[in-house]
Amino acid sequence: MLFCLTSTKTIAHPHSFIDMRIAIDTQQDNYSGITYIWKMDPMTSADIAYELKGIKNDDPRWKKQEAIIMANILVQNYFTDFYYQNKKIKFKTIPNSYHLQKDGFQLVFTFSTSLAQPLPIANSLVEILTYDPTFYVSMTYQNKQQIDVPLEIAAHCNVILKEAEITDAMRSYAFSLDTDQSPDEDLALGKQFAQRVNIQCP
Repeated sequence: MLFCLTSTKTIAHPHSFIDMRIAIDTQQDNYSGITYIWKMDPMTSADIAYELKGIKNDDPRWKKQEAIIMANILVQNYFTDFYYQNKKIKFKTIPNSYHLQKDGFQLVFTFSTSLAQPLPIANSLVEILTYDPTFYVSMTYQNKQQIDVPLEIAAHCNVILKEAEITDAMRSYAFSLDTDQSPDEDLALGKQFAQRVNIQCP
């Protein structure tokens, strides 16, 4: 699981839910990276918060939990496929920053990463998918406003949030999986449910 914790939920896939925001980072007319803000659902937050009960965010134990979460995200290449001109692009293996904080009864994990190399914005097509391959964790944007882009991109480029096109059969299969079951790896289940962020610039 994404946060190395066993959820107390007993429902079918997905078991945990993350409300996502991203900010597209740019530098000198180039795409440079992404900053992520992930808000965990109350149940998952409660699991993690229990481990951190009474601990302040400057405590070494809090820092250790931040590092554990970040390490699990790194193992999955930030849970993100980033395509530039239809070619998959790598991220740097070390994040720029990461931070865990509380927002009421929910936990929020913020982190930033850079692309392996800057990529020109002009005359480009970018597609971004962020998902848990197993679909154990549902990772979604509530709306297009949760995709933050610099003013120059907002003014000149077309930014689209595309919902996944899921068949009834695939939806039924995903929701039929019990807590101790894993989907067939060949199905790439999480990717099939992933939203797509498309940015096309002239």
